[in-house]
Amino acid sequence: MRGPFVVVLTLSVALAACGQSKKSNTTFLSINTATISQGSFQPSIKAVSPLESTTNVTLSPETDGRVIKKLVREGDQVQRGQVILVLDNTQLSAQLDASQSQARYDKVNAERYQYLYEQGAVPAKRRDAYFTKAIESRDQAIADKATLNYKFVRSPINGVIGDLDTVKIGDYIKTGEVITGIVDNSTLWTLMEIPASQGSQVKVGQPVRLASQSSPAITGKGEITFVSPYYAIPKSGNPPNTLMVKAEFPNLTGQLKTGQYVTSEIITGSREQLAVPVQAVMMQAQQPFVYQVVPVSKALPNIKRSPNTTAKALKRLEKLPGNTPIVLQTKVQLGDLQNNLYPVISGLKAGDKVAVSNTSRLRSGMPVKVSAGAN
Repeated sequence: MRGPFVVVLTLSVALAACGQSKKSNTTFLSINTATISQGSFQPSIKAVSPLESTTNVTLSPETDGRVIKKLVREGDQVQRGQVILVLDNTQLSAQLDASQSQARYDKVNAERYQYLYEQGAVPAKRRDAYFTKAIESRDQAIADKATLNYKFVRSPINGVIGDLDTVKIGDYIKTGEVITGIVDNSTLWTLMEIPASQGSQVKVGQPVRLASQSSPAITGKGEITFVSPYYAIPKSGNPPNTLMVKAEFPNLTGQLKTGQYVTSEIITGSREQLAVPVQAVMMQAQQPFVYQVVPVSKALPNIKRSPNTTAKALKRLEKLPGNTPIVLQTKVQLGDLQNNLYPVISGLKAGDKVAVSNTSRLRSGMPVKVSAGAN
């Protein structure tokens, strides 16, 4: 609920300016105002979290061999199946050539004996023997080709090559030895640890905003794709339980990278609530307040009851026309700032007017002039 006006400064001080002239309110400080109305707010949960690529592999050879060619450099964009390294394959290449030649020869023989069989010149048993040999030769050539292909280390995904300086021409590398990593940063995950007290608010499909910790910040939007079915148990000490939440988003600018920490914000809902512009809010001893603009006739009953009001200040106010606007310092309770608006918890109601300009020059009880066009 909205409480009574809070007049916290002596009105005699506030009216010093208006006492300098009795001609008209044109000498009063000019201000702009805003009318308190409904604003749209989105409750959210914030977390600082690392990014992880949805596609990230380590590259290892599938056979031993000596490096004879490096066809890419670290940082290069590569495509799936593209050759990264070539290992010595002279013997295997020669073996493949021989097996392919034998396969071609045996295929011709099989076709020839098929023709002779159809002419009745050879029995089926002899024809079948040549067909079997042709199949064996073909399969051997296929196997030799596969073995040779292991000498060409290829990228299994589209992505960017990591550090490749550790491998040099002439190095002998072994099966399974990690030689580099390949990362596809086109789609990223952000892995968030949410306090257990907020875990029930999080659901798959909720939107997530994120911003890098760099300046200027790089921003992105995604949505939650996974909520852990259990809470993490603290390993040491007594920190609160947390819930792992994963959100996926497209890295549209390509500027964000795996391992980078970002500020993530899960949007848990949407609501309409009375709002006050950030320009209207001031702080005094950690208490937010605004300067509410009201006609002097409406404010006088509360001013008369204020122990800070002097008889001289009250008399000056009573001489003003009843529709003269004055400002009253009013305590407010506010929620978190969003889009330059604070949600109003208490202290104001719909339709109230507050000052949004020259606020540092205002004093409670000061007559003002509201600029034309102020809402």
